[in-house]
Amino acid sequence: MDFQDFTSTPEFNRLHPLKKQIIRELIQNNQNATMEKILPQIMSINQELSRRNMNFTKSETNLLVNMLKQNMSPEERQKVDVLMGLFNR
Repeated sequence: MDFQDFTSTPEFNRLHPLKKQIIRELIQNNQNATMEKILPQIMSINQELSRRNMNFTKSETNLLVNMLKQNMSPEERQKVDVLMGLFNR
């Protein structure tokens, strides 16, 4: 699924407008970035959302991570899967 397909999914369209904007910017600005580069940005985004009394649900986080993983190498994807496994305990 490419970015255009992703943004037309029902899951994406149900998101709060601010969350849509954040996800669009994160994905567009990090098309080929490593998880080491993306992770601090995601943490910062979560802090900002928290200040606005919002957060990404588990489902929304999985949606975002799966979209970001599409352009990663198999090794990077594996790192992400391990990391996500730690968070989903």
